[in-house]
Amino acid sequence: MKNFSSQQALPWLLVLAMTSSVIAGTPISWKELPQAVRATILSNGGKEGQSADMENKKINGLSLYEAPIRSKNGATSDLMITADGKLMQTKHDDAEDKTAEVNAAKGKGVMVFSHPRNITNAYLPLANLKEDILVGGKDPSERVVRTARPDLRKTFTINGKKVQALTVVDQESIGGKVVEITRDYFAQDDAGNVYYLGEDVDSYKDGKIIGHDGAWLLGKDTTMPGLLLPAKPMMHSSFSSENVPKITTEKDKIVSLTAKAVVPAGTFRNCVKVEEHASDGSTEFKYFAPGIGCVMEEESDGSTKLQSHTTLH
Repeated sequence: MKNFSSQQALPWLLVLAMTSSVIAGTPISWKELPQAVRATILSNGGKEGQSADMENKKINGLSLYEAPIRSKNGATSDLMITADGKLMQTKHDDAEDKTAEVNAAKGKGVMVFSHPRNITNAYLPLANLKEDILVGGKDPSERVVRTARPDLRKTFTINGKKVQALTVVDQESIGGKVVEITRDYFAQDDAGNVYYLGEDVDSYKDGKIIGHDGAWLLGKDTTMPGLLLPAKPMMHSSFSSENVPKITTEKDKIVSLTAKAVVPAGTFRNCVKVEEHASDGSTEFKYFAPGIGCVMEEESDGSTKLQSHTTLH
């Protein structure tokens, strides 16, 4: 393949540099990528079957794709490729970019929330969720109805500023009887990281509330929001979605970016697979599918799987 001279490439490098902060990618599976793009990925150190992002940007009318690659020494880079297979740029992670990504994965640094309820993370787009129904788990008759409730508003304080969370309600039933209703609170920062700000829990027996085990709220039970999912998941990155020592703690680690989940709602590829270690010693795996959200939760005694997914649009 022909290489651009530095003079030919410079205008495009400048355009890409200036627009990098506003380009938002859509995850694309290997089979969906144009053949020319796949060939360029393979000839530049990528692997067959990997995913890529299609950017909200075109060059000369051609779609632009970003594909991550990893060198033998472990360094990561992003290939910027147009639909006809031309390699426009190779973006290397410098020390500053790497530090920023690691800090985001660990929930460090200054978090800015301009539109916290507009959760558009590629693997957890809660702003567009209407209802998920999940089935299975410890009991075959277990059923969870997960509903986004933008009408339920709750405000938290982060870095001295008010942040209004998006409420998602989980209603869990076994054998047709409600056993728990949980109101989970989430917010997305300007970098695209999704944070977990707490949960109100009502446990039921025979139609009556009998307790609130597991409930916690930012500002009341902990001073640190949990990082539920980074804006740009990276292999082996670790973070904590819950850090409430007197109630619960959870250590999370991304163990795959290309996992497959087969559930009643369909087969989902290129999922982010997160390994979760809870303070009670249990281990769970969650699968986040591109453009959908959490489609499967695996525990030692059963798996909860997505049966249906309904969006607002």
